[in-house]
Amino acid sequence: MCSGSHLSKECYDLIKSIGEAQSKQEEDKIMVSELKQLKIKINEKNVAVKTQKENIIRAIYLEMLGYDASFAYIHAVNLT
Repeated sequence: MCSGSHLSKECYDLIKSIGEAQSKQEEDKIMVSELKQLKIKINEKNVAVKTQKENIIRAIYLEMLGYDASFAYIHAVNLT
């Protein structure tokens, strides 16, 4: 999903670290950290559309894994 050449290495590293997590606790730690960072990134002003798209993709991925990324819903609507 995020490993495409049009998305950042940071996104690829997130997917890789989740896949390599040895336990649910380790995955939770990664996800909580990502959620905190994503909340900050997604609310920044004057961000390039490409960057906002990637942030929304990351939020969707977090949601697919069962984590609450509802803070990104309005940004996804605005982006569309």
